[in-house]
Amino acid sequence: MTRTKVVAGPSGSVTVELSKEENEQRDAEEKAWSDGKAVRDALAEIQRLEGTVSARRIRDMTTDAGKKWVEDVEAKIATERAKL
Repeated sequence: MTRTKVVAGPSGSVTVELSKEENEQRDAEEKAWSDGKAVRDALAEIQRLEGTVSARRIRDMTTDAGKKWVEDVEAKIATERAKL
């Protein structure tokens, strides 16, 4: 696949191919993004799990079932944090 960019030319915008160096830089950027997927996924899951612990759930911690539920969520969050 040929990568291109748009640059300003004397008579308007012109589409040109990226140089070898620009392609290498773009490859490195794409690899860095791809390599960071696991971290982004773990952070998203942590955020989702933390969002489930509402004020009501915290109040429910006065019961054994409520306390266990929050502990289970905290354990799941710990699992996701271990992925970071």
